[in-house]
Order: sequence, then C-alpha cells, then structure tokens
Amino acid sequence: MSEGDDIELRLIRLRRLSRLMASRVAQEAKTVDDKRSAVEELKAHLDERGIEVLEEARELNPTLAERVAEALLNAVRGGRLESPIDAGALLRLFRSLGLPVRPSTSVKVLKDGEVKDLSKYLAER
Repeated sequence: MSEGDDIELRLIRLRRLSRLMASRVAQEAKTVDDKRSAVEELKAHLDERGIEVLEEARELNPTLAERVAEALLNAVRGGRLESPIDAGALLRLFRSLGLPVRPSTSVKVLKDGEVKDLSKYLAER
C-alpha cells in the first residue's frame, strides 16, 4: 500500500510541476509579446519618417528603443504627448540619449516633370 501511495504522490507532484512550468513559460512569452506590441503600437502614433527613425534605433540598440517606445506610449496614452510624434523630435530624443541614429536621406530634384537624385542631376549637367 505504501508503495502505491508513493507512486501516486510522485505522479501528483509531477503533474503539478508540469503545470507550473507551463504557466511560467506562457507568462514569459506574454512579457516578450508585450514589449514587441509596445513598439508596434507606438508606430501607429508616429509619422511616416518616425517609423524609419524608430526602426533604425531598434537596429542600433533594441533594449533602449523598446524602453523609449514604452515610455512614449505611456505618455501618449496619458495625454501628455500629442499624436502623431514628429520624426525630428524622435530623432532628437534618441540622440540626446546617446544613440547616434542616422536615417537615410536623399535630395531629389524636380526638373521638367521628372524626379531625379541630386547626384544624377549634377552628373547630367
């Protein structure tokens, strides 16, 4: 009898342990999804170039970009910051935090209804 009870107790403990482990894994996955969703949700409050600045910052320092995104999202939700957030303001914020974000830029020239890069325009002249 004691041998059967011992096996049943072990089975009960193993089941309980497996449930605890499953819930912990689910909770960790949820926190990772929450961080991603904060960045993705912030994109809805950025202007067109702001998304490019945020992505560039994520490439340079993902941890800092996520923390900044969470803080900005909290400010937008709390009404302390108006939407859409300007790309220039976001760029100044990242640079003031020491992140050298450099989004790609190009100068275009409109001549005779045709849009050309400045380098091509100058090469043709």
